[in-house]
Amino acid sequence: MSPILKILPDGIDLAATEGEGLDDALAKAGIPLSLYCGGRGLCGKCFVEIVRGTLPEAGEDERALAARRRLAPHFRLACRVRIAGDLAVRIPASSLLPRMPVLSQGVERSFALDPAVRKIRLAIPSPALTEPQALFDLVRARFPGEGLTASPDALRSLVRAWAEGGGPAGEITVVLHGGRELLAVEPGDTADRAFGLALDLGTTTVAAELVDLVAGRVMATATALNAQVKFGADVMSRITAAFGDPARAEELRRVLLDSLNALIGSLCESSGVAGREIYEAVVAGNTAMNHLFLGLPVDTLAVAPYFAVFSSIAPVQASESGLKISSAGKVIVAPNLKSFVGGDISAGLAAIDAVHRPGNFLFIDLGTNGELVLKNGSKFTATSTAAGPAFEGMAISCGMLAVPGAVFKAADGKGTAVAVETVGGEPPQGVCGTGLIDLVALALRRGLVSPQGQIRDPSKAIPVADGIVLTQKDIREVQLAAAAVKTGIRMLLEAEGLSIPDLDEVYVAGAFGSYLDLGNAMALGLLPLVAREKIRFIGNSSLAGARAMLLSMAERERCEALAGRIGHESLARGSAFQSLFVDALEFREWS
Repeated sequence: MSPILKILPDGIDLAATEGEGLDDALAKAGIPLSLYCGGRGLCGKCFVEIVRGTLPEAGEDERALAARRRLAPHFRLACRVRIAGDLAVRIPASSLLPRMPVLSQGVERSFALDPAVRKIRLAIPSPALTEPQALFDLVRARFPGEGLTASPDALRSLVRAWAEGGGPAGEITVVLHGGRELLAVEPGDTADRAFGLALDLGTTTVAAELVDLVAGRVMATATALNAQVKFGADVMSRITAAFGDPARAEELRRVLLDSLNALIGSLCESSGVAGREIYEAVVAGNTAMNHLFLGLPVDTLAVAPYFAVFSSIAPVQASESGLKISSAGKVIVAPNLKSFVGGDISAGLAAIDAVHRPGNFLFIDLGTNGELVLKNGSKFTATSTAAGPAFEGMAISCGMLAVPGAVFKAADGKGTAVAVETVGGEPPQGVCGTGLIDLVALALRRGLVSPQGQIRDPSKAIPVADGIVLTQKDIREVQLAAAAVKTGIRMLLEAEGLSIPDLDEVYVAGAFGSYLDLGNAMALGLLPLVAREKIRFIGNSSLAGARAMLLSMAERERCEALAGRIGHESLARGSAFQSLFVDALEFREWS
């Protein structure tokens, strides 16, 4: 007889398999357990309370994680529990994937509205309605010289429009893509209802905007955690999971599509738009996310010399993409640049109109895989650094995403106290990326941490708030992440013969950058020491760039052209990388 797994307090009973992992059993039941480390027992994010049943023996690492979080002895990591009989568990809210906001405003600038999708109303004289072919001939005649083509789906929609549009005053609306391809024909006048999607495929979060292609305005925005986090918090964990395993790669694609389609459903419901009215989506993600989204193998990203299967790719038929929009629609993927510098960066460069920016600038995206682009005159060079997930609150003992209760700012309080601000003003539950930078910089100023990253107190812990401390391992994670970014910047500059004073602007992309304290980031050496007026925080530039490509063919073509001319600096092949990285581990301002 199969073991019964009871979920409290809801009293849900699930049939499990003896020897099955508790995390797998909960995942099959659709319970969104936090598995940021990919179920490796490293992050301590999936503790559950064992209420009844056999209490499995906890390992030393698990006991240490539980002690750090002050959990009772009957709490266990779900990823380490093998079901041996009937079990009743209670899942704390902190062990579930949170619903979370992410900055999605991006950088604003103006451009001519010229979307690829156009809807045009046509009045149809009565004789044209005698047969579908006559209607298609009439539509084609309305667009002479454009070489109008039509897919079978478009022709089927034309037949439906023909059947529904009779009468001398008949009218139809044709949906065109790029002015040359007939996507669909709709009965009646629907020319004012043309919609598109801008999608940002982040490693940690996904964001979507529903855009009115006629008015050029954002109708609604939705964000969510990327459900792939259960395979690991960083890009390399996802690549490792999919490497040489088509079934696992397909599972990664499926859970990503589930996240995206849930967002699409939410956007449609809140805006009164049907999915079939969305005829184009522009997707911007890092190289690995783009590959997984398209169902392409990631094996070439897993081993040196690390290259993508594609840079630019032709529009994908929506019916093949897995996105729940019009099956006749198109999906555009922002071009990958090189190696681990992907479409999120090419879209980000489109967002700031990089081609027309004068002078020299540095573009920094501080995420799990820190991407850098240096513009030297008219020359662009990109690189990527394995910054790890520390900047997003992962791989930190008290780390969490920027959700209510996360410490996102810290400063000197009264006496030796630390004054903290949390997201939503909730009681402190943990620390997100920007709060982590503030806390480490504060500890450095107070002499609690040496420039070499050693916690001077014998307890090897830095108090933050009740029940929240930073450990020596946490400090090391910040050192490694900051050193990776510093080394990447230094090597890019040296390769181009530039120094910090030669930079006219520094663009910092991502939600993390938007709330970053400049003084603290510079004190740790995370950002170069430049005049503050030269630094611009540009928010979710990936989403902003996807929106620009959705609303303007010119912006799209410019993005594609720039992607083809950006050079790449491989840090791994640089002989100086190791020595520069070791030097960068010390917390200090740039000279």
